[in-house]
Amino acid sequence: MKHKVKNVLRALSRHLGLKVKFVDYLGDQTHGKLLVRERRILINARKPRSEHVFTVLHEIGHYLLHVLNPHRRQIPRIFDIHWQNDLLAGFFSKIRRVLRFVLNRQSGKEWEADLWALCAFCVVARKFGGKDELKNFLERHPEKLPSFLLVRCAFAYRDVKTLAKRIFQLTGPSPTRLA
Repeated sequence: MKHKVKNVLRALSRHLGLKVKFVDYLGDQTHGKLLVRERRILINARKPRSEHVFTVLHEIGHYLLHVLNPHRRQIPRIFDIHWQNDLLAGFFSKIRRVLRFVLNRQSGKEWEADLWALCAFCVVARKFGGKDELKNFLERHPEKLPSFLLVRCAFAYRDVKTLAKRIFQLTGPSPTRLA
């Protein structure tokens, strides 16, 4: 793990009031653990360094999403738009039902923390030079590739949305009227 990436993770956890501790007594199946009452994140020191970055971000994601803000809205607002097109309305209705089903189970919280961690990992890789760690992590965990692609699409969607807002500000019509 590069010093820059390590310092960013330390600063982020310190900002949230969390302490990160590397331990070697966690089981082989356990990558990390969030101890909420102690405000501590335990990381399995026996795992590869590329997984340390993801695990720290994953546990921070749990802390932000499920401890600090347990009653927040889980489904993105785009799925709640009342679409005039029947095809789009049906599609987003089905996606909304699937997301509610997935996110209301315990595994949904893990998936949500994974998505948060992958988003944060992409930002860290882009801004602070952790691309090698991200690549190594994805090579070791091919099951995370669909989630990673979803995150990349979300970043592309965000960029397109920002561009569309700029265009609509110049031309006049509101983007909510397009649906």
